[in-house]
Amino acid sequence: MKIQINDTNYFYYKKIYEIIWSHNKRLFPPEILHNDTDPVSTLNRWEQKSMSIAKRGLKAGLQDFISSIKEFPEDLKSSIDNDLTANGLPNLKDLQGVVKKTIARVLNRKKINSLEEFYIVKEEVIDQATDMVGDVRSILDKLLTEFEISKNKKNDI
Repeated sequence: MKIQINDTNYFYYKKIYEIIWSHNKRLFPPEILHNDTDPVSTLNRWEQKSMSIAKRGLKAGLQDFISSIKEFPEDLKSSIDNDLTANGLPNLKDLQGVVKKTIARVLNRKKINSLEEFYIVKEEVIDQATDMVGDVRSILDKLLTEFEISKNKKNDI
């Protein structure tokens, strides 16, 4: 399952995002949670302003959640999974598969093709808690650098 958010599936992915956030926000002290810092409220404001901005924001936010799932406490993961399943949505393991498949694709082709892949790979490389072996981390780090250099060259033209 690759996350491609468009007009047709926006609200499907937004529901996943809302469920994950509704559970995840319990980890934050209530005094720091306000409408202006609530990511779902922010998405709602962006929808009013521009669906294009909202789609990009949802994609980035969902990818951030997916990348950080491994850091969630087990009881939080369980309650999120139960809520997702009750709503007919993919569970956390399926969502995490996006990251693993992206890493595998990048390693197979030995190239990062998009900003989406870049950020997914970067999150995995900088996370020292992953079970990634040193050789793989080094290869991915090199591919990150190559992608950044190629983007800078394109911007210089």
